[in-house]
Amino acid sequence: MGVAHSTIGCMGSRKTRDEHKAYYEAEYFEYWKKEDHEADYLIAKRAVEEYPSELKYWKWLGAVEYYIAFRRHKQDDFIAMIDSSIKHNLMVWENSTDSSLKNEALWTIICAYQYSGRTSEARKYAELYPNRDSKSKEDALALCLEGEELILLRQKMLVETLGNFCVQLGQFWHSENAGDPRARAAVYAEKTIIETIIPDGNVLFFSWYLYEIHERLADIALADGEPETAVKELRKALSYAQQYDKGRMAGKQYYTAPLLDHHIYDYSQCRELGSEAEQFLTHLRHNKKYASLRNREDFKNLFLI
Repeated sequence: MGVAHSTIGCMGSRKTRDEHKAYYEAEYFEYWKKEDHEADYLIAKRAVEEYPSELKYWKWLGAVEYYIAFRRHKQDDFIAMIDSSIKHNLMVWENSTDSSLKNEALWTIICAYQYSGRTSEARKYAELYPNRDSKSKEDALALCLEGEELILLRQKMLVETLGNFCVQLGQFWHSENAGDPRARAAVYAEKTIIETIIPDGNVLFFSWYLYEIHERLADIALADGEPETAVKELRKALSYAQQYDKGRMAGKQYYTAPLLDHHIYDYSQCRELGSEAEQFLTHLRHNKKYASLRNREDFKNLFLI
């Protein structure tokens, strides 16, 4: 009888632990989608207190500490939070047997050191980041599939590659280097590549990249002393931001360009960050780089669209 009660007790305890973990998982990722890192911070702290041997939860804590650090206005508070993030990510990297978790932790360590001004430490850990295999699961599947399945896979791979390519080109850009020929070449190349692969204008998620591209083209025009062109580019940027917002409301949508005509984009994958268009207009109102445009009628009309 005692053994039976003990077994039932263990099963009940295990069920309670599973329920707690499921709760933490649901809450953490719900707040992560909303970028409410302060709420995630509290959840991660509770998770590591309750399950101190679970390295995944220490990774959660280290991740949110990294993001929260950039919201700390005092330098001492920023460094304290960044150092805590490094400490917890190091714990994961040094002890985890999960390669994906280890790589995520190592990436955060590199970023934390780099963006807190400790480049030599960042470089040391960057040298330890593993090389990715040049072949992927998708490459393997592509050898085995045919017909519609192969088209679906190839188009999925193309969308992912195009997104990664845009990110890489975007790394050449900083608003203060609008005169840099490399930065300019990267902006022009990114725009050309997107418009070549998606020539019909139904760019769906890539409207976000085009919104950024046209904002950068406006910066280039300002640097070249061409305010009228700058405002035209800002108008295009706003149009793409609005297009992105409409897409998010629509949910799943098909691309229609020949190279992507079987691919569906699911906007539920996007983080809930509010309206891109509204954030862009706020940016136009307050960023000092647009001060020279604020008395122009065409610039004022942007806020009437």
